[in-house]
Amino acid sequence: MPFISDTASAIKSRFGFHNRSSSSESVSLLSVRNTPDLLGKSAVRENPGHFTASASAIRSISEWDEDLTESTGAAPQSSQSFEFHEDPSFWKDHNVQVIIRIRPLSSSEISVQGNSKCIKQESCQTITWTGHPESRFTFDLVADEHVSQENLFKVAGLPMVENCMGGYNSCMFAYGQTGSGKTHTMLGDIEGGTRRHSVNCGMTPRVFEHLFTRIQKEKDIRKDEKLRFTCKCSFLEIYNEQILDLLDPSSTNLQIREDMKKGVYVENLKEMEVTSARDVIQLLIQGAANRKVAATNMNHASSRSHSVFTCIIESKWESQAVTHHRFARLNLVDLAGSERQKSSGAEGERLKEATNINKSLSTLGLVIMNLVNISNGKSLHVPYRDSKLTFLLQDSLGGNAKTTIIANISPSNCCSLETLSTLKFAQRAKFIKNNAVVNEDASGDVVAMRLQIQQLKKEVSRLRGLVNGRTENLDNDSLASSVPASPGPLKWEGLHGSFSPLASDKRMSQKKDYEVALVGAFKRERENEAALQALTAESQAAMQLAKQREDEIQSLKMRLRFREAGIKRLEAVASGKMSAEAHLSQEKEEYLKEIEVLRAQVNRNQEVTRFALENLRLKEEIRRHAYLIFKILHFAL
Repeated sequence: MPFISDTASAIKSRFGFHNRSSSSESVSLLSVRNTPDLLGKSAVRENPGHFTASASAIRSISEWDEDLTESTGAAPQSSQSFEFHEDPSFWKDHNVQVIIRIRPLSSSEISVQGNSKCIKQESCQTITWTGHPESRFTFDLVADEHVSQENLFKVAGLPMVENCMGGYNSCMFAYGQTGSGKTHTMLGDIEGGTRRHSVNCGMTPRVFEHLFTRIQKEKDIRKDEKLRFTCKCSFLEIYNEQILDLLDPSSTNLQIREDMKKGVYVENLKEMEVTSARDVIQLLIQGAANRKVAATNMNHASSRSHSVFTCIIESKWESQAVTHHRFARLNLVDLAGSERQKSSGAEGERLKEATNINKSLSTLGLVIMNLVNISNGKSLHVPYRDSKLTFLLQDSLGGNAKTTIIANISPSNCCSLETLSTLKFAQRAKFIKNNAVVNEDASGDVVAMRLQIQQLKKEVSRLRGLVNGRTENLDNDSLASSVPASPGPLKWEGLHGSFSPLASDKRMSQKKDYEVALVGAFKRERENEAALQALTAESQAAMQLAKQREDEIQSLKMRLRFREAGIKRLEAVASGKMSAEAHLSQEKEEYLKEIEVLRAQVNRNQEVTRFALENLRLKEEIRRHAYLIFKILHFAL
């Protein structure tokens, strides 16, 4: 297809083919964002069909992306590389992770300014902006240009899959200016993602490859529990504050709704069930094709819109005659470029586009700022509904989710101000407090057990009547699962109603069978009652533990207020507004109050409740093992 070949050549020329790093967003499959402007409107009018994302076009651009990756070694890099290792315990104590990812310098940047950079990395967690004045930042991880997609996935993507498998909502979104590597980080070479171990594969295909591997392993381990998984995916973009369905281009301007059960969702958004990573890759490619068509017809490219790929993961299993239901929502977000808009030449649609991007990202920044202030004890309104993006992602920002923010930055001096802005945004995001909980439907557990107990009691009552001879007619169908079949009706002989010896033996045998069934019913009733009691005790202990955690938070806030008051008094003493004696007197009172707070906290120690809860679980496990051993010995004898 000569037109595609010409297009690829033009794109190579536009973005600097020589020594261009694949870490840049500009060279990944979905980040060739300015193609219509590059080729000119006349070319679009003459060849509208060629802009659709045909398979050959995708392969062409993907192969070009790989060529670019191989050519990155030509650009000399003088920066030091820092090793980092994944921390398996991080998500036990945190609900928000902030990562900085630095892309390599491009060939055009090197030709203009050499290898000079506006940032200096000091460790795998610390980075300094070298402008005036210098600013030093600390994050959970700083990934330099030498960090591969695979290593980043081990730190950011792999734990996210484990969180989803455990029933936690999870979100990963990439933030940064256009060309900083957001789309390369999130998607990378998605066509190559269909081949295992593709070097340029982004977080999204890697996440789903690992997810379906984990699902299969879990199914193999828990065969006895009849474990079942379903995964449904949707793909949307937010452009000019309108939501478009990328899996169904005919659905435009979709509306966000809020429901007590479903939470926040997009009405009439198409969901596709997937069973493998390959299915997900096909949806990503389909969405990419629809975005390219939209770029031709509506004159906007991927950098001018936010994209959100969502997967709902549901699992069901059976345990002790009770069905459990667990679900998790996974959001993978590629945000629009955060750079300042140059309004001097913006007109019409471009001006409207820039305004809406600024509104959306400004609202995101305001939401994060207010969430940080709330975590510091202030009472503020969080304007989630001021933007479609923040409304849709409100669970991921200060809500029920574990969230990873990857802030992509350019090290170039020409992007110095944008890099500083991104670092400040990421620094604020570090202080967001999410409240992630396991999404498991346990409301039906107690009800199911009580219903089963009632059925067993009815069964016991009927069996008692049979043993005592008060029930003559027996519904064989209703007892077929628990009572052996009757040997047949008893026959009377003679006028005096005496039984024949054979009939008497049959009746005795039948009575013994009923007694055995009765004993079994009693045993099942006791087991269910014990399980119900254990579940109730565990639920009460969990509620008590939650209350104690809330009390501890309040205690910490009170101690923090004591400290702030002490700092203010010291400032007053330093300025001469308060005497040292008055300060010491008030400080003594504050310490006495703090001692009382700590004493109360010790009295309601969470560890005691946690150990009590673990004790209940261990007792229940011992009871089950003892019963199992009894059955084994019984059958052995």
